[in-house]
Amino acid sequence: MQIMLTDETNRRPSERNKFFIYGGIVMPVEALSGLDEGINEIRERAGYKSTDILKFDTNARPEQVSIADCTEAKRQVIALCNELECKFIVHIILHAIIRNQDQDQHVKWAADFVIGRYNKFLRLMNEDGICVIDNLPNMGQWQYLGEKFCTGLHLPNGNRQLDRIKLFSATCVEASHANSAMDIVLGSFRYCVNDPQNREAAREMLNSVVPLVWTKTLPDGTKTGSGRGLIFRPPINEIRVDSYRQEYQTLIDNLNTLQNEPDEDE
Repeated sequence: MQIMLTDETNRRPSERNKFFIYGGIVMPVEALSGLDEGINEIRERAGYKSTDILKFDTNARPEQVSIADCTEAKRQVIALCNELECKFIVHIILHAIIRNQDQDQHVKWAADFVIGRYNKFLRLMNEDGICVIDNLPNMGQWQYLGEKFCTGLHLPNGNRQLDRIKLFSATCVEASHANSAMDIVLGSFRYCVNDPQNREAAREMLNSVVPLVWTKTLPDGTKTGSGRGLIFRPPINEIRVDSYRQEYQTLIDNLNTLQNEPDEDE
């Protein structure tokens, strides 16, 4: 049995936030205990109290935790996710493409893509799963979850049952350490997408998050997230507006450059 926790970020566009991002981390249910214990130890070492929230946003840290300790705690959380072999599925779409669409509806559409890809993961693994979404920023989340369980994905050619997902639920970052892990992984990826000012920090974040992305191995031995954990919408080769297509290509080029930049200590 697998479990996926999801969340969204960059919901509001800005000069730096060009892309809306929705993602989820996947792990075996039995890995939850190890994740919980590990993050609890990380929190204690950093000075977090039981009621303090551990998130990616440094400004959310409690006053007794230094920026350095907060940063190190987040680094250790991602390292723990890698150690437990969690998988990351992320959906990315340019805000300019969806600027005239209902924002609440688009959150649901983005969630559909990630949940649909999770169902594909479960089929390939021949396993069943649980899907836990972070509280949706609209009033229709319970109806949405009911629709996913009862009728699945609503596609132009009909409904597609999410046959491998046996339970849909909602939660929040205060409700589990696993939600903290989701927030930190997604927040780290978002930081790298948003033209980061601190490129050294971004390089380290990206190189810790990339191994989490669910991939497949091509015949030449290289790995790709296409069709697996990396979802660009619309597909880049279907984008007809040159400026929009260039935004995606620039993002891909920037991420590749960032990932392959040498460490300053080398």
